[in-house]
Amino acid sequence: MTDWLSAAGMILSGLIVGFMFWYGMKSRASKPDVERLDLEAKRDALLQQLRELKETGGSVEEQRRLERETADVLRALDKRPGGAGVPPAFEQDSGKSSGRDARAPRTPAADSNIAALTRAASIRGFIWGAASVAVLGGIGWFVTEKATPKTENAPAPMASAPPQQSQQPDPALQQMEAAVAKSPDDLGMRNQLAKAYLERENLMGVFEQTKYILARTPDDARALTYQALVRMSMGQRDPAAEMLRHAIKSDPQLIDAYVALAWDDVQRGKTSEAEAQIAEAARRHPEQKARLDDVLSKMKEQAKNPAPVVTPAAAPAPSGPSVHVTLTLAGAAPSPNAVLFVIARAAGQTAGPPAAVKRIAGPTFPLDIDLSAADSMMGQPLPATVRIEARLDSDGDAMTKNPSDPHAAQDGVATNGARVSLALQ
Repeated sequence: MTDWLSAAGMILSGLIVGFMFWYGMKSRASKPDVERLDLEAKRDALLQQLRELKETGGSVEEQRRLERETADVLRALDKRPGGAGVPPAFEQDSGKSSGRDARAPRTPAADSNIAALTRAASIRGFIWGAASVAVLGGIGWFVTEKATPKTENAPAPMASAPPQQSQQPDPALQQMEAAVAKSPDDLGMRNQLAKAYLERENLMGVFEQTKYILARTPDDARALTYQALVRMSMGQRDPAAEMLRHAIKSDPQLIDAYVALAWDDVQRGKTSEAEAQIAEAARRHPEQKARLDDVLSKMKEQAKNPAPVVTPAAAPAPSGPSVHVTLTLAGAAPSPNAVLFVIARAAGQTAGPPAAVKRIAGPTFPLDIDLSAADSMMGQPLPATVRIEARLDSDGDAMTKNPSDPHAAQDGVATNGARVSLALQ
């Protein structure tokens, strides 16, 4: 009898929660569709990028990619109730050019259809809410009834069995991502998301968020610091150091910028400059002095025991997805300061953080190299297909791109050990 009462109670709870869900949906019926707002925000951002690309004279390939993404977003908006995937300003201009009224009011029949769809959605919400809670409640009751305590004679797990690893959802990260999607211009929230990505070693995510922030507020100290750390991991140490000094000038209280700049100084062998950065950070944050001193000592210890340098000739054969690249140079021999950058990005991408980078100072041609997970920023495998770009940088600075520098690229390369030949010219 008690079991049936428990089950009935669970079902009743489901009905109550379902009613509350239906009532909440009804009260929110007049609010804007969140998914539609996200699509509109993405549409506006893509159109802005297209305008900027056309003004700055960007590559035709990048422009076509943005146009394709914009068309996909507009089609998705047109499929949603109400249509109107094109922004109001663009729609108004199109209306004038085609001789029709771009702001024609909806007909009564359209309003009736929308009302009918809203009522149907409310009913479905009630049914799904009631059924979901009832089922979950029943499962919980069943597990509670059937669960038994572990006995001392229970067999122990096999020691040789590997631990089962599963990627658990990150509620805090998901909440920040949802907040950014809802309010794309909330730069404070974007900075929080960038820091969360940095803590989880998602450097591509850090780069995209900080790029958005710095395009609007170039003096944002936190965004400058986080992007500088990404650039340091990509081997762009001089631009990273400049960004960190800019961050400290913009916000002298930002402790992360001092620590990052001190780490760059230690890597360059400038121990006294690193000590000065940590001392200044401790002066501004006395409560953090012990932690800062510990960080500095670990930096010095790591600098004394650097990772061994592996030359291309002695490098082990790559494991996992990889590409074998043969490079030749057409023309005169490179300058002594020239640096060869071989970059792999996901197929179709020409900008943004690379999936893998190999930097070779003073290269001699012809040259054979392998790109694999060992050349990635976080050790992640390469995508199934990539775009390979090679550039012989005359001044050795990856941030300055001289159009006369020899370069070559090939898109759609499979990372199944394929062999690619690039002639730099």
